[in-house]
Amino acid sequence: MDALRLAFWRKPLELEERLGRVFLQPRVLLPVVMLDLQRLFHGFLRAWAVFSVAFSFMELSCLIPSAGSTYAYTYYALGELPALIAGFLLTLEYGVSSAGGARSWSDKLTQWMDSQFGVQGPSWMKPQDSLVDLYAGLLMATTTAIVLCGMQAGKVVVNVVTMTKITVVIGIIVIGLIHFDKEKISPFVPDQRIVEIHGQDQMAFGWPGVLVGTSASFYGYIGYDEVCCLAGEAINPARNIPRAVVGTIIGAATLSILATFALVGMQKYTEIDAEESYGNAFASIGLDWAASFVALGEVLTMPVTSFIGFLAQPRVQYAMAKDGLLPPVFADVDANDNPFRGTLLCGIGVTLLAVFVPFHVLWNFISLGILVAFNLTNSSLLLVRASNNKKPQESETKESSLKRSHGATIAGYFVSSFLAAFHWQKGVVATVPLSATTDASIFDSYMQTVGPFVAAFFTVVAVALMFALNGIKKEQTIPAEVAVAKAKAQSQTPMTIVVASKKQQDPSETGRMERPIEFSERTSCLEQLSTCPNGITVDSSESDEDEIESSNSSHEEDDNNDAVSAFRAPFVPFAPCVAIFFNWFLFAQMDGTSVVLIVVWVLIAVAVYFGYSRHHSLAFQQTQYHQLSQH
Repeated sequence: MDALRLAFWRKPLELEERLGRVFLQPRVLLPVVMLDLQRLFHGFLRAWAVFSVAFSFMELSCLIPSAGSTYAYTYYALGELPALIAGFLLTLEYGVSSAGGARSWSDKLTQWMDSQFGVQGPSWMKPQDSLVDLYAGLLMATTTAIVLCGMQAGKVVVNVVTMTKITVVIGIIVIGLIHFDKEKISPFVPDQRIVEIHGQDQMAFGWPGVLVGTSASFYGYIGYDEVCCLAGEAINPARNIPRAVVGTIIGAATLSILATFALVGMQKYTEIDAEESYGNAFASIGLDWAASFVALGEVLTMPVTSFIGFLAQPRVQYAMAKDGLLPPVFADVDANDNPFRGTLLCGIGVTLLAVFVPFHVLWNFISLGILVAFNLTNSSLLLVRASNNKKPQESETKESSLKRSHGATIAGYFVSSFLAAFHWQKGVVATVPLSATTDASIFDSYMQTVGPFVAAFFTVVAVALMFALNGIKKEQTIPAEVAVAKAKAQSQTPMTIVVASKKQQDPSETGRMERPIEFSERTSCLEQLSTCPNGITVDSSESDEDEIESSNSSHEEDDNNDAVSAFRAPFVPFAPCVAIFFNWFLFAQMDGTSVVLIVVWVLIAVAVYFGYSRHHSLAFQQTQYHQLSQH
C-alpha cells in the first residue's frame, strides 16, 4: 500500500514568478509534411484536433514553466509513476525519433548522391544488406557535439537551417502555383475502393479515406510540445509560450497547405510518389532543375529535424534526475550551466541507435508513444482543474472525496473514449465488406456486425462523462499566499528546509552551487519549493504562518500585484476530451506489433520505477524525513 501511495505522490504546484531570465528557446518550425489530396481540404478537423492538444500544453506550460513538458505536468497532476512513464514516452518522441530522423536523412543523402553524381559514397559507410548506417551515426554525433556547446550554439544552427528550409518551401510553393492545373484536382473526393496495404485489404479513398488521411496529417504538426518542454528557459512564459505554440502551428499549417496545394496541382494524386513527391512532380512537368533544387534542399535541411528532437532530450532527463527518478549524473551541469554529462550519455545512446537500428519498423511505435503522452497531458489538465476546484469552506476530507470522484470520472472517459474510437476505426471507417474477402477473421466479423453498435454505445457514454466533467472549472488566478500555503502543505516543508540549508552549507557537494543558478534552478522541485514567489528563502525557524505573512507583506510592496495569472485553455473540458478521443482514434489505426511494443516500453518504465526511482524519489525522501521527525 505504501508503494502504491508513493507511486501516485503528486509534485506540489510551484507558481514562482520567473524574472530576469534570458529567452534561449530557438525558433522552431516543423518540417513541411507531404500530404496528399485527401488531407488537403479538411483543415478544420485537423486544426481542431491540433489546437485541442495545444491548448492543454499552453495552459500547463504557463502553470508549470519548467523543463520536461508532459513529464512535469503528469508529475503534478497524476503522480510519480505516471510521470516516469511520461518521461519514457517523451524519450521516444525526442531521443529515439531523432535517431530515426538521422536514418531517414542517410537514405535521402545516398539517393541524392546516386541521382546527381552516380555514386553512393564509400560502401563501408552504409554496407549493402547490413543494418549498419554510419552516415546516420555521423549526423547524430555532430548533433550531440553542437548540443554540448550549449543552447546558444543550438539556436544559431536551428535558425540558419530553418530559414534555409523556409526558403526551399517558399520556392516550391511559388513554382508549383505557377504551373498549377485545376484539372489535376478532379475528382475532389476519389471514389471509395478496396486497396492492398501491407498484404491486407483495406478501404481507401472516399469520405472514410478523407477522415483517415486528415487524422494522419496530425503528425505533421506535433512538435509544439517541445516549445513547452523548454518553457523553463523563457522570460514571462505565461505570455511567450502560448504565442510561440500558436505561431509554430500556424506557420507549419500555412506552409503545409500551400505546398500541398501546389503539389496536387502539378501532378495527379494517383501519380504522386510518396518517397519523392515534389521532385517527381517537378520532373513530370519538365522542371528538372527544380527537382534538383528540392532534392538538395531536403539533404541540407533534414538534419534540423534530428537536431530539434535531440535538443529537448537532455532537458527531460535533467528534470527526471532532479526529482530522483533517474540517476543524479543526468542532473549534473557544467560551468556553462549545460547538462553536459547527461547530454553526452544520451548522445552516445542515440548515436548507437542511429547506426544499428532500422527504424522502418519503429515509426508506428514512436507515434504511439507520442499519442499516449499527449493523452497524459490532456488528462493532467482535466485533473489540474479538478484539484483546484476546492471551495474555501470545504474540509480536507470533502476535498479528497471530490478529487477521487473527478479522477474516477476522468478515468471513465479515458477508457470509454478509447473503446469508442477503436470501434469507430475498426468497425466503421476502415472496415472491408465481408463480401470482398473470403478469409475474414472472427475479429473482422465482429467489427462489421457488432462494431458500429458498440462504437455508438461507448460514444454516448463518453459524451455523458464529458458533460459531467463540465463542472470542473476554476479560475487560474491563485493568490500568492494561498499558493505558498498549498505548496508547503503538500510538500512536507521540513524536508525542503533541510535540503535548502544543506545547499547553503556545502556548495561544493553538487558541483553547481558556486555561481548563480540558471538552468538548474528552473527545474529543481526541491529548490523551487524552498523559495517563495517573491524570492524569500524559507528559514527553518519560521512557521507556516510566518512564511505566508512574509510573502504577503513582500507581495503588497510589489505594486500590489496579488495574483499570478496565466493562459487559461478555452472549452475545458470539451477541448481536451475531444483531443483524447482523436488521439485514441489515431492509436486504433496502428498495427498490433506497435501496440505490443508500446506496452513493453511502459512495463520497462514501471520496472525502472520500482527497481530504482521509488527509492530515490522526492516522495520517498520526504516520507523518510517525516518518519525520522516522528522519532
